[in-house]
Amino acid sequence: MSPWTVDVAGRATGGLGELLGRSFCDNPGMRAALGDDRPRRLGRAIRLMRGLTATAARCGRVELVRAGDRPVGVSLTYGPGDRPRGLAQAPTILGALSTGPACVRRLLRLEHFLHSHHVRGPHHFLAILGVEPDMQGKRVGSALLRALAARADGDGLPCYLETDQEKNVRIYERHGFAVTGEHVLAELGGVPFWLMQRPPRA
Repeated sequence: MSPWTVDVAGRATGGLGELLGRSFCDNPGMRAALGDDRPRRLGRAIRLMRGLTATAARCGRVELVRAGDRPVGVSLTYGPGDRPRGLAQAPTILGALSTGPACVRRLLRLEHFLHSHHVRGPHHFLAILGVEPDMQGKRVGSALLRALAARADGDGLPCYLETDQEKNVRIYERHGFAVTGEHVLAELGGVPFWLMQRPPRA
């Protein structure tokens, strides 16, 4: 039984962008898009994740796990028909622009790739899942994945995600996801991406 409780953040997302920035800073995709200098990359990742979190709070669902009062894990998800459009995307756009012109160009290449391979049809989309580095391996992410799976199963819909970390593929497989595509993004220096889906369960 999981020791963690999953809460819905709503619009109260302060500090969650920082958490996600720390979680994703060293991922291959972030290194390729946001640069090699780690302190600068961390700042850019935090600003980008703040924007993504604010957009999800408007249009999707922001869930978190706390250890005491401290948020230690966050997921940004979208149900069918929840994808941001128009002005709802403003926080994400501003967050991306804050990373600088060169990073924006690389982020646009990444976004084009992910959009062109995104699964069609109604589904629940796990856009982002991040856990504080010092809390990884403690089933925080598993609690967030179970909450998403329960919601998708209740709707009778599949889940979909993308990851640029091979070690995460094994974690997602344990939660019922299967690889549906593996691609190497040459435009970002050969970063691999795995596309994964989880069918609904009765």
